[in-house]
Amino acid sequence: MKWRITLLSFILLILIAKVQAQTSPDLTRTCAPVAGDSLRYYLAPNPLSFAPLLTQSGPARTWNPGSALLSEQSKVDLYQNATQTPYFLLFGNYGRKIADSSSLFEFLGLPPIPGVDSLNLPLTNLYEFYNLNNNRWAKTAQGIGLFGLPLPIFYSDADEILNFPLRYNERDTSTFAFEINVPTLAQISRSGRRISHADAWGTLTTPYGTFNCLRVRSRTSIQDSIAISGSAPIGLPARNEIETSWYTNEGGNRGPVLQIIERGVLFFPPTVQEVRYRDRYRAPKPPPPPPLTDPGDVVLYPNPCQNTLYLGLHPLDPCSRISFTDMHGKITLDLSNPGSQIENLPLLLAPGCYQVQLEAQYGNYSKRLLVIP
Repeated sequence: MKWRITLLSFILLILIAKVQAQTSPDLTRTCAPVAGDSLRYYLAPNPLSFAPLLTQSGPARTWNPGSALLSEQSKVDLYQNATQTPYFLLFGNYGRKIADSSSLFEFLGLPPIPGVDSLNLPLTNLYEFYNLNNNRWAKTAQGIGLFGLPLPIFYSDADEILNFPLRYNERDTSTFAFEINVPTLAQISRSGRRISHADAWGTLTTPYGTFNCLRVRSRTSIQDSIAISGSAPIGLPARNEIETSWYTNEGGNRGPVLQIIERGVLFFPPTVQEVRYRDRYRAPKPPPPPPLTDPGDVVLYPNPCQNTLYLGLHPLDPCSRISFTDMHGKITLDLSNPGSQIENLPLLLAPGCYQVQLEAQYGNYSKRLLVIP
């Protein structure tokens, strides 16, 4: 009987120790990205399926989205000092490129506005800039390429994303504002309010690992106005965005480990539009080869090819040589023992149509292939 009591006591001690070991993390400036960071994020394929995750607030939670996060679509957030970007006048800030090109309304998150289509100007080199100190991490500027020139946009009131130290159940309210002046055309003004609440903490499991996280839910209300050629400002439809972000203070991981973004316009409630999660680079799985109607045949796939070319051969008929001839009859690429795939094909061949010759153990094959940029 005594040994049963002892065993029960031992199990209880382990459970108590485990509960005590799991505590809410406090966030400091070490959780925010800094200049020089290169953070890869994957976009979850079905954002709406993550809506139930938003209701799981409170202490000591366990979040595990499982296979719903698995994705092959990723993007790297590269953070650079302003002096390394076209917007070198933004001294003391660092930023990340958010797009190579866009339009003015898309950049502002606005729908098409009837009657002012001429203002929907093409933009290039779109950046967001930040400032970080011991008290807060804030968005302080934007950068857009307009009429071929880099235009820095300073916030008159910085958008404070996180305030430090940040602990469970703490709340914060801040405002932000900036203006964009398009010479002789218009002035666009933005003002907004961000209300943040560290509404949960617990263990988050993603393909990147398992982390003790503090969840921060930030609701942002945005109001834009536009004044055309000196006229009185006209208010545009108000918008709401909610960012639910999981941050950790473990392992030197900066930036959110998981982020769910909701968007809404006017009185319509925000809905989940985007889910992204941190992960390392993972090579995409090759697509399944199409069925071979002839055991002595070969299939090149995908065709057209944009990146990796796969060679579908009979298992007993390996390829010993492959060559690519362009439409002018010139052999532009010749490889020995290519295996089952050729990586980064557009770096080896210019976009265009090619005649492909393959030498295999039991015969030679000729195929056509289209390489696209």
